[in-house]
Amino acid sequence: MTTKAPTAPEPITDAARRVYDAIVDYIDSHGYAPTVRELCGLLDIASPNGVECHLKTLERRGWIVRTERQARTIRPIGGER
Repeated sequence: MTTKAPTAPEPITDAARRVYDAIVDYIDSHGYAPTVRELCGLLDIASPNGVECHLKTLERRGWIVRTERQARTIRPIGGER
């Protein structure tokens, strides 16, 4: 039986990196994940859809995991700060 070695997350854009860093900073200071609307305010992004697009990219590339249809379930899993 072999175990699968953890893989490094795929590279992301600077904009997605800002979102990732905001998530990690928020969790560090509050103890729980931000909502999409809170991320909008933190990053000065007017549309929740704009943040959602970055979150989907981060998820797809292995930087975060989320539980669908639940607030505050963003968990960073990859990347160095």
